[in-house]
Amino acid sequence: MAQREPLSPSETKLKEMVEMYYLKAKLSEGQRPIAWSTAIAPAEFLEAMNIITVYPENHAALAGARKMGVQLAEHAEARGYSSDICSYARADFGAIFSGQSPVGGLPRPNLLVCCNNTCQTVTKWYENLARHFQVPLVLIDVPFNHRSEISPHAIEYIVEQFHYLVEVLEQVTGNRFNWERFWEVVDVSSRSSRLWREILEMGAHRPCPFTAFHLFNYMAPIVMMRGSNEALEFYQFLKSELEERIASGYAAVPGEEYRLMWDGIPVWFEMGHMHYLLKDLKACLVCSSYTDAWILEFAEPTLEAMAKTYASIMINRNLDDKLAYVSGLIEKYSLDGIIHHSNRSCKPACFGVYEIHRLLQDEWGLPVLAIDADQCDSRAYSRAQTDVRIQAFIEALKARHRA
Repeated sequence: MAQREPLSPSETKLKEMVEMYYLKAKLSEGQRPIAWSTAIAPAEFLEAMNIITVYPENHAALAGARKMGVQLAEHAEARGYSSDICSYARADFGAIFSGQSPVGGLPRPNLLVCCNNTCQTVTKWYENLARHFQVPLVLIDVPFNHRSEISPHAIEYIVEQFHYLVEVLEQVTGNRFNWERFWEVVDVSSRSSRLWREILEMGAHRPCPFTAFHLFNYMAPIVMMRGSNEALEFYQFLKSELEERIASGYAAVPGEEYRLMWDGIPVWFEMGHMHYLLKDLKACLVCSSYTDAWILEFAEPTLEAMAKTYASIMINRNLDDKLAYVSGLIEKYSLDGIIHHSNRSCKPACFGVYEIHRLLQDEWGLPVLAIDADQCDSRAYSRAQTDVRIQAFIEALKARHRA
């Protein structure tokens, strides 16, 4: 395996930011309103009301990366939660029941905000959280996009729910909603998302200045601190650092030969091993469908534009849109192949992928490797089997290059 890499200035800065984020959340318990939220919910409303927002999914991913996924899942399973449930949810409930956490636990919520644009599991997950904590739950119900165009009716439906969220926020905080502050937050959020998109697009450079494994860490602020000045400043800093890397000819994978895409949620507990395995094989993950999910730019400062953006994330779209999206990535990033995480936990992320792979192979002749795993639960994963399959996949790419 390749020698471990030292932290870059941006990675050092990010580590400090994440530590302070969780510390600030814990210290705010009983001092400021605290919301638990799903990952791609309209966080701008919460930020505008000075609410501390934490994300159980992100906390579960961190637990997975710290090799705590199984022990937390077992605590949830001991309380009757099925092992077939999403491992993020099981890790969340396991942390609540056991008090175990990679960051000392999450502060008790005063409010729950759930947006089902990513999956339906979150709806039942947050209903259970509401019963457990006896706090209000706001569900932002986002219709699935069966057609490529989002209907005006769907946008109107979502905007009505935004107004209801505002009413609940006023009740929880005891303060009138500050619309002027809100639009400032919306602007910061959109600018941060634009920077994030520009950073991801740097993956088109050859050699690539990062891998998707780096991006899975870099995405933390756009997930947890969207709408904050801290996130905006971090991405300005990161973009400058990456521009310097490109100017100097830096390669995240020295001798880069194979440019790949990671499709799906990371296998959090295995990121380090996979990174160095692929690096040794001269293969660079230059992009990922997962990191793209947080490109949440708003076309204009209106609630309708926000509703359209939150309804348009790719996991909430039809197969034709997904096929066109992946085809665009193949061209943009000059891909040699795709690694898809066939995720035991996340059926929406895997919806239709085998049909998409077949169509991609018909249209592009592009090799696709599907690996069986889980985002947090290592009981559903075999390192030895996966290593052999990745090595064979790269050998097949090597043969294609020679042909």
